Amino acid sequence: MTSLPVRAFCVAALSLFAVDANAETWRLSSQMTPESIEGQTYQKFADLVNEYTNGDMSIRIYPNEQIGSSNSVTEQLSQGLIQLAPSASAFMARWEDGIRYAAAPFLFDDYAHWSSFIEGDLYQSWLKEVEDKAGISVLGSIPDMPRGSFRTLVSSKPINSADDINGLKIRQYQNELVIDAWGYLGAEVRVLPWAEVYDGINRGIVESVTAPVEQIQSMRFYEVAPYIVRTDEYPQAVAWMMNKKAWDKLSDENKDALLRAHKDAAAFSRDLLKKSADTIESDLSKQKDVKVDFQFDTAPLVEKMAQFYKERNAAGELPEGLLEAVEAARSK
Repeated sequence: MTSLPVRAFCVAALSLFAVDANAETWRLSSQMTPESIEGQTYQKFADLVNEYTNGDMSIRIYPNEQIGSSNSVTEQLSQGLIQLAPSASAFMARWEDGIRYAAAPFLFDDYAHWSSFIEGDLYQSWLKEVEDKAGISVLGSIPDMPRGSFRTLVSSKPINSADDINGLKIRQYQNELVIDAWGYLGAEVRVLPWAEVYDGINRGIVESVTAPVEQIQSMRFYEVAPYIVRTDEYPQAVAWMMNKKAWDKLSDENKDALLRAHKDAAAFSRDLLKKSADTIESDLSKQKDVKVDFQFDTAPLVEKMAQFYKERNAAGELPEGLLEAVEAARSK
């Protein structure tokens, strides 16, 4: 059987097939497997870039965090060692702290509310700060490509109510806001790279992880964490983080081609998500010993987190204008 790294290399190599030897090659780093919805989307993007630039550009994909975790990859992106790193925008928070509030747990009502906030003046000003400080910009519109239909909590222990989060060893990524929020909710937070989560749960280093519902299947988390609840923790999309200098060097024609490829690949991704959403609950429920609760009561979590944000705001620990911008986005 072909190993995952070998298969991943083959997928990356195929994206260069039939591309002119003189084509400009951009490197794209991904956390995800080639078989996942995101992995398929990145391959679609690579194919479209080749087509829309008439072979003038190619995209080489490195899946499964092959060239480093997301934090190290954003540094490589800033330095121009790679050109694209689609992932959560929160990884840019090292240059502008406000960015992390795109992933603020239980702050936004739904995807439309969140999207209005992301496209609003405050968040866009934060993205401009990252561009100025780190040379990282974003290809296309962030809300164009949702990351999963909704977020879930996947656990090796039963989660029947919000009380079961108390003392739960939960994996999170290196994001101070998310770590503090889940700690406030009572969990014992441990930071692990995404690629190590399955093994971490299997070995008991952590007991749970939060994830978009589709990634439960692509990462096979249900094998080691069979209790799955829907949390709608926060809406999420893929920010196509990009090296600004590499972008500025492109011709206008190739810039237009990349923007078009991004938009069409994002539409391809949304279509895959829609098809997946129609069957995801039944597909997961068919797995042995898996228990799915997509009607999990999150009201106690939302209420508790409202107090968390109120306390932080009173202490001057929230970005200036954040709660006002969240409320303004709600009314649009």
